[in-house]
Amino acid sequence: MTIITTGSYGRAEATEESDLDWFIIFDRDQPVEVISDEIQGINEVITRHIDKVTGDTGTFGKDAIVRFSEMQNNIGGNDDSNESLTRRLLFLLEGTWVYGEERFADYRRQLLEKYIKPDAPGEQMPRFLLNDIIRYYRTIATDFEFKTSERKKPWGLRNIKLRFSRKLIYFSGIIVAAELKELGWQQKIEKGLALFEQFPLERIRALGADLAATPVILATYESFMARLAQPEVRQALEGVVKEQRLENPEYKELRKTSHEFSKALHKWLKEKYGEEHPIHHALVF
Repeated sequence: MTIITTGSYGRAEATEESDLDWFIIFDRDQPVEVISDEIQGINEVITRHIDKVTGDTGTFGKDAIVRFSEMQNNIGGNDDSNESLTRRLLFLLEGTWVYGEERFADYRRQLLEKYIKPDAPGEQMPRFLLNDIIRYYRTIATDFEFKTSERKKPWGLRNIKLRFSRKLIYFSGIIVAAELKELGWQQKIEKGLALFEQFPLERIRALGADLAATPVILATYESFMARLAQPEVRQALEGVVKEQRLENPEYKELRKTSHEFSKALHKWLKEKYGEEHPIHHALVF
């Protein structure tokens, strides 16, 4: 099995205020009971070192145990729940291993080969992969409205994360798809794996080393991380309600910075990939 972390730990930007989003992927041929006896011990080790409790959705934490065959199959099917979509895409886009490095790498390769088929035209971007990345981002944006409106989850902090970290992982995924154009199947797999091994910010920095928008992206995101690392700021954001959001100075400042962040991402995409690159068309149609 492999223990995977995503979220702020997966992106290498965790602070003392961060929780650890983790889940387990295990061998497709093993019954759940083989590893279920170890879960309590694993959870005890994690909680010994990480004070913050993992969220209560069930997507992560000690109850999140996934057989790899379940992650590989039914992509886009009737049984592809929000939970499975979230784990699958975060595993690719920002996941890293806490335990089981070799198994982690093997699972990621197999999953990418599920998205990119050997008979796919070499000149094309991997549309199956790109479409699932787009679907995931639009799903979490819609899910935000559901959770805050109907489940009455706190609005402010979730909104700021949607403006920064959720947007970051989405952007860092679509540029991987853009980079895989005009490559043979094996080259697509190897380059895709190499890019996914990088943390999202590293991916953007490496691919956009000579772009004017890159320093702006890094600076605005660093500002977001620095503010969220402050307990008083985080607490203030957790208390923000939608109707009074513009009365909160912390929220207003981060909201303004998020607009700069979004503009820089858009500029980066246009700088990196000219008008003729199919990524622009694919993001609309």
